[in-house]
Amino acid sequence: MIYQWSYSRLKTYEGCPKQAFFRYVQKIKEPPVKAMERGKEIHKTCEDYIRGRDIILTGTLKDFEDGLNILRENYRKGHVLCEGDWAWDKDWNKTDWFGYDTWGRAKVDAFYHDDSTNEATVIDFKTGRYEGNQEGHREQCELYASICLLRYPELEKITTEMWYLDHNKIDRYEYDKNTIENKRKKLTERAIIMTTAEDFPAKPDKWKCRWCYFGKEGLCQDAAK
Repeated sequence: MIYQWSYSRLKTYEGCPKQAFFRYVQKIKEPPVKAMERGKEIHKTCEDYIRGRDIILTGTLKDFEDGLNILRENYRKGHVLCEGDWAWDKDWNKTDWFGYDTWGRAKVDAFYHDDSTNEATVIDFKTGRYEGNQEGHREQCELYASICLLRYPELEKITTEMWYLDHNKIDRYEYDKNTIENKRKKLTERAIIMTTAEDFPAKPDKWKCRWCYFGKEGLCQDAAK
């Protein structure tokens, strides 16, 4: 079984339970993907810059220099958290990343909250494709907002932002308490299905299977040809 979930795990499972089985139950290692390695490097650059390290922004990151400078200044004031490891139990209470009761996990690129206000902002840095990913990223924002509200119940407004670093675009979503409670219920229902599943059937798809490591390597006998 898959006992802990994250948004990426949930999307993998819903796309193909058997792929999730190979990754998260059998824990078969996949070779690194260049696009993912590049994304990690850019995330590290953003983190180091916000933390005030001596970094010169180049390439598409120059387009976000003003925003990164605002985060950098507020980090110095103690209002910004970088690369936060947020974990929660089955009741959505805060817990440790590797706690005995850990049920869900999320990594937060940047979290801005001035204690003098009842508002907060979560920022996620995205690299790669923009078109076609907005719906999934919006759901990811709903998860971030849910966690924020549970950790900071005094918040009245939560803003989530997706910074598409390769496209000079920002998608922004705003939530209040009532909206978030409804979104969290739906996420919980989906996560329960995944974390209680005992069977992991394949969902063969000619296009997706073409790029799936487990199908290409012959590990999945159900891959579409």
